[in-house]
Amino acid sequence: MHTDTVLAVRERLPRRVARRADAPLETVAPAALSTWLAYHGFPDLHSRSVNGETPLMRAARHGEDAVVEALLAFGARADALDDDGNHALWFACLRGGPATILRLIEAGSPIDHANDDDITCLMQAAASGRLDVLRMLLAQGASAELCAPDGRSALDMAADLGLQLLRAARQMDQMGQMHQTEEAGTQRIAATPDLV
Repeated sequence: MHTDTVLAVRERLPRRVARRADAPLETVAPAALSTWLAYHGFPDLHSRSVNGETPLMRAARHGEDAVVEALLAFGARADALDDDGNHALWFACLRGGPATILRLIEAGSPIDHANDDDITCLMQAAASGRLDVLRMLLAQGASAELCAPDGRSALDMAADLGLQLLRAARQMDQMGQMHQTEEAGTQRIAATPDLV
């Protein structure tokens, strides 16, 4: 076998190792993952912290794709829910990158799951102004037809956010114009000779 091929196969081996339920994490997980878990206060990859957050949710929320990949490889559940009914994909849609989002979808995180407030990942992405994530979720099959309790769909939320941003931009422009007018007036007064 060619040396490059052997190295590539060896690099993939740890990802294929199945973790036995009774095996301690240290015997199968890389040291870096064990260190990450300990640093974040998780005894193992199936433990939970405040509000039922799992290590996978924490890594997704912070956009740590390499950690998400390792946690999934060692058996973290992509469909686990916290106390508010959110899963790792929902957190990834807030701050995670495209690789993390796609990885979680491929791992079985339900794309159209609605949390306890009946908000889906698509709605969260729209309300947060993450239009890149909104487009990605739609391309992955997320339903744009689902509505929040107030009757708005994700596309309605994106449009509302766009209008809010447009109004804010207009207000800033008007304030800038007022400031320029005030400065011009001040300069004219300063340039006028005293009439004493």
